[in-house]
Parts: sequence; C-alpha cells; structure tokens
Amino acid sequence: MNMGYSKIELEIINISLGLTIKLARLEANHSQLELGNLCDADNTAVGRIERAEHVSSWENIYKVSQTLGLDFCSLFLLPSEKTLLQILNDCLQLETKLTDKKRAYYTNMGSRIRDLYTQRKD
Repeated sequence: MNMGYSKIELEIINISLGLTIKLARLEANHSQLELGNLCDADNTAVGRIERAEHVSSWENIYKVSQTLGLDFCSLFLLPSEKTLLQILNDCLQLETKLTDKKRAYYTNMGSRIRDLYTQRKD
C-alpha cells in the first residue's frame, strides 16, 4: 500500500507551493528582492521557489512563508487542478510589469499544470 505522493503529484505540489508564495508576495506588493531582504534569503532563491525550478530547502520555504504570513504546512497539500489554475490566474492579474517573457511563463505554466493533471489521471 503506497500512501505517499507520486512523482507527478510532488511536482504539482512544488508548483503550487511556488505559485502560492508568488501570489502572497504580489498581494503584499513586494519584489523578489524585497522579500529576500525581509526574510534574509537570496532573492534568486525566492525566484527559484516561485518558478518551481527545483526543490527548495524547507528552511528557505519556511522563512519565506513566515515572512508572508502563510501557513507552512498548508503549502504541501495537493490542490485541485482548478484551484492551482486559479492561483496562476490570480498571479497573472496582479503582475504590474507584464513583459512578453512573463506572459510566456504564465502560458507555459498553465500548459504544464494541465499536462501534469492529465498524466496523473492516466
């Protein structure tokens, strides 16, 4: 009996964690640099967490979540596809400097999320 998350589910959680942190940062009107300074973390680490580029250390995630007032444990729950796509959309709506590169990021992330949930169902 496997009671753990699959590799795909862990990737979804990593994306959800990053987007949830990004949304909270945007709602607080902080740049990645400002957030990094506030929680004594490197702003490039904040960006990597938000983009789910790799699995970040729990210590960095904890510092960032506490600075933003997020419940650390809730970041590790598997959201529904609809919920995760809504978080992505909310982030997009709060972007103040929407470049072509950022627009492409949001489009690609939406496709990535949909693909992961499709793979999870197979």
